[in-house]
Amino acid sequence: MYKILYRHFLSQFFENDLVAPQGELRSGVTGILAFIAMPGLILPLWMMGKYSSLISFLRMQRFVDRDAATWSDKIVYLTLALVIPALAMLLKWDSIFPTRLDHSILAPMPLRLSRILLAKAAALGSFVALFALAVNAGATILFPLVVLGDTGTLWDALRYIAAHFLATMALSLCACTFLIALQGIGLTTLGLERFRGISAAIQFTILTALLTLFLLCPSLSNLARKLHTLPQAEWLPPFWFLGLYEVLLGKADAAYRALAATALQALAICCVTAVVTYALSYRRHFRRIPETLERGSSFAAPVWDRLERFAGRFIKDRRRLGLLLFVLQTFIRSHTHRLLFGVFLALANAVILNDVLTLVLTTNRETDIVLSAPLIVSFFLLTGFRFLYEIPADLPAHWLFRIAAPGRPITFHKLMLAFVLLLTTPINFLLLPVNDALLHSAYCGLLAVVLGEALFVGYQKIPFTCTFGAAKWNVTYSLFIWFLIFILYTWVAIRVELYLGASPVAFAAAYALLAAVAFWLHRYRNQLWDEDPALRFYDGQAPTVQTLDLNG
Repeated sequence: MYKILYRHFLSQFFENDLVAPQGELRSGVTGILAFIAMPGLILPLWMMGKYSSLISFLRMQRFVDRDAATWSDKIVYLTLALVIPALAMLLKWDSIFPTRLDHSILAPMPLRLSRILLAKAAALGSFVALFALAVNAGATILFPLVVLGDTGTLWDALRYIAAHFLATMALSLCACTFLIALQGIGLTTLGLERFRGISAAIQFTILTALLTLFLLCPSLSNLARKLHTLPQAEWLPPFWFLGLYEVLLGKADAAYRALAATALQALAICCVTAVVTYALSYRRHFRRIPETLERGSSFAAPVWDRLERFAGRFIKDRRRLGLLLFVLQTFIRSHTHRLLFGVFLALANAVILNDVLTLVLTTNRETDIVLSAPLIVSFFLLTGFRFLYEIPADLPAHWLFRIAAPGRPITFHKLMLAFVLLLTTPINFLLLPVNDALLHSAYCGLLAVVLGEALFVGYQKIPFTCTFGAAKWNVTYSLFIWFLIFILYTWVAIRVELYLGASPVAFAAAYALLAAVAFWLHRYRNQLWDEDPALRFYDGQAPTVQTLDLNG
């Protein structure tokens, strides 16, 4: 029975709600694990030139301080060891403790709660270990061999491999047990109802912090030589475990020994707290599940009534009005959509915080960093909305839209653009003088309109009602393309604005060009619909025999 429970809980961690019911739920897991393992395999090979004796000789570098040179690279691996497993845990935040479905199935069975607890804990540990091994295993073997090259013995290589493995895995364990302990303390002290009220805010804050740390990794890496002796290192967990790394290698100075002591204390506190609070809160939470109510929308019925009356003044078609309310309530009620939208918001916050902290660390005052802040926010908001539109809310219920859908696709991208402009315009007036803020707001607004129109070219669906073809996505290719678009939309666009700012005529021409591009995209989108006026409810080719799936 224990093995059955273990497999059941482990499968829950890999389930997702993003694909069609007939899809393969674990189709993307292998690809994700392979993707996060790539840095550990590629980075050591890319760093080979840094540690090669032959290349150093050809560059006429007679002396290479290998130990100091490795500090910046070790910070990269330690940051990955912290961020990746912690992100995996954070995205499964609500699966750490038992759900109502678990209680409904397991409570009537003749099972001891301790057995259920052990099976859940073992499955959680396996889930964390899988991601930790994926991100750390490659570099554990390759990085020590690249660093030592032909300068060390077999014993040196084995000690280096052991030190890298222990330091990175200890940091991954510390990060994950911290999240478990945090949730356990919250449930134990506040109770389920109160903790639910702040859980989303905690999740969003930690997500932003992790993404900010990931984006700060290059800056921290470049400053590793001097930063480890400064008080700021005491606030950065990767530097704690860099100290542990150096102690295990037997090459630590006084500063690194102090950081290693901090690392061991943090690891012990997190592990003990996680074990104790997890056991206590699990028992308490499992027994009280029947007493708690499932919360729906946080908006009261009168709020929805007022919103419907207000929207009805502008939208006369009742079907369009119903779809608008459906879209809004999906964002508010669906945990999956709230979580994914939180990821995009956290990315925007992380990029901006990274720019601000980079300014502080490098004492740089570049204007383009200030100007790019509203564009960064608008990029992640618009692409976030567009991506979420592809995620189905409840596929077995989309037969209603197939029967009573309006004659044209409903995107509500104008509503999204209005929300983005209302959010980003105040940022410009906070960061810039009034005249510059007006010009930059108009420039950012036109860029947002162009991006919004481009994102919905060929979109012939109703939001949240189409199957999601996750299995056919090429993650690496998609991320590369979106990274290029992000660079064009933010960095390149700001450079163009600064270049044209000296000439009012050229600036006015740029405004006119952006407006013309937005108008052309709008007409082209309508033209595509006129050529093929059919709403899509399947990602890819629709089934030959389409059913309403009323029994699903």
